[in-house]
Amino acid sequence: MPASHTPVPHGRSRGPFARFFVILRWLFLGAVVLVIAVTASAALFGPATFEEMVPMPDGTKLYTFGTKPKAGVKMPVIVVRTPYVDDSKQSRVAMAAMITPAYLRGYAMVMQHCRGCGRSEGDWVPFESERADGLALLDWIRERPWYNGEIFLLGGSYHSSVHWAYLDTNPPDIKGAVMPVMDVDTYNAIYRNGFFKIGLFGTWTMEFYRKRDRSLKRDPSVHLADFPLADFSRRYWGEPVPSFDNVVAHPRRDDPYWHSDEPGSGAAGLRAFLDSTMPILLMTGFYDPFSEGMFEMWRGASPERRANCAFLVDAYDHDGQVAQDMKRTSGEFPGGGRIQNPMRLFDWFDSCRSGAPCAFAPRGKTRYYALWENAWIEADALEDGLRRIDLPLGEGVRSWMYNPKRDLPDFPGSGPHCFGGMRPQPPPDFRDDVVSFILPPLEERLDVRGRMRASLAVSSDAEDTCFYIRVSVRKDDGKWYLLRDDITSLCADGAGYEPGTEKRIEFRFADHAFRLEPGDVLRVDVASASSQFAPHGNVKGDQFLVREPKTAHNSVRADACKLTLFVQ
Repeated sequence: MPASHTPVPHGRSRGPFARFFVILRWLFLGAVVLVIAVTASAALFGPATFEEMVPMPDGTKLYTFGTKPKAGVKMPVIVVRTPYVDDSKQSRVAMAAMITPAYLRGYAMVMQHCRGCGRSEGDWVPFESERADGLALLDWIRERPWYNGEIFLLGGSYHSSVHWAYLDTNPPDIKGAVMPVMDVDTYNAIYRNGFFKIGLFGTWTMEFYRKRDRSLKRDPSVHLADFPLADFSRRYWGEPVPSFDNVVAHPRRDDPYWHSDEPGSGAAGLRAFLDSTMPILLMTGFYDPFSEGMFEMWRGASPERRANCAFLVDAYDHDGQVAQDMKRTSGEFPGGGRIQNPMRLFDWFDSCRSGAPCAFAPRGKTRYYALWENAWIEADALEDGLRRIDLPLGEGVRSWMYNPKRDLPDFPGSGPHCFGGMRPQPPPDFRDDVVSFILPPLEERLDVRGRMRASLAVSSDAEDTCFYIRVSVRKDDGKWYLLRDDITSLCADGAGYEPGTEKRIEFRFADHAFRLEPGDVLRVDVASASSQFAPHGNVKGDQFLVREPKTAHNSVRADACKLTLFVQ
């Protein structure tokens, strides 16, 4: 799916997903020098290319571009499908630049514009047709005279999801795949603990749903943070949008909808990793919004399934693989990118063909980069550290008023539930509806591993309300850097709430690995909203139906709250 996203108060934001697909950029940027160097030889030995409108089962024709090897030559085929493309010459030239490096490594490539995108016919409704269209493209490839019986899949973010959509069928001629920054659980892209992700699925759908249909209403005055969310599609697009409306109406993870065949549920992909048998290279970053789901995929697979796959986790965000050592405002994490040379992706495919080990991605292992320790670590999986440290938040009661109709707090960056990555944070208590707890400076070095936790003792005068939490660290440069965030409601556990009483709520943050040094200072911010999530209306029941939100007065009793670290 996406590229980096900077949230704007009250749900307005620029499109969070890349205009040009992620994998194209990896290979294009990494291959520029190589392409120039081999121009002369490519003219003699490089592939011819083809452009064709390939019919789908319903008659829609999709633009398909790729390698056409010399007569009598058969090659393995790498498949890429993308919606992030237009009909410009620049887009086609960029795609063509991928062809020669692949061909020189012994691979043909087939790239297809998703329906309703680029030069393909039809309308693009995200996720709706990818299964059928993907399977139809595979059948078409099998009929090519240059197909040698081996197919390899390549794609990051939404370009992975187009393949996950059908991999539960486990086609025997798919011999390997590289599937970065996208997990198989569609719920994770849309919700966190029942809170709709404005900063991920919401703004992305606004930008790309039927993106070429100029007759479709798109009302810029309509915001995803407006109440009720259930009416958003009719107010914004002027008509019902089942792929949006269905997911909005099913905020609970345990809802049977997420295992049904309803539009948008993504159920077909849920077991794609478990039911397939080809070697798959999974890649993410600790600040990728899909990292937690990808860790869940890896932990949920059997040892036998993991044995022929690999999992790489770097220091950065959704687009962190674009450059070798991506610089963030916290400085450079040496060698912290998941792919130092994009051409190494072909090493994985070579390994799938030969059975030989892949040096940068050992089979059956998780390789993750520990931030500020600046080291790659290899393990069967990233587990919680064996030593538990509970850090109290302080003393006294901190209170604030939460008004759901006010502009939502705009916290820079996100880790990892929506977009933004590790970015410097505003000063403590930067708004009157955000309370900050500054913990004492650390006295020892701590190598944190796994999933931090937090426990808050809270109260409210509302029958239900939201609590958003954020953990940051101040390093020796004096800036605060985001570590993790999370969100939940008083009634998320199903137990209900009596206004005015104290209740304990628990958070379990997404996986992480980082080093804290003596003198580092941890900070915990608590609020009742974030611009990355649809606001809570402070009433009981389904939040997407709330038409008249109420104001709430919320409190945290610090001496009964704690942050828990797991260190090795």
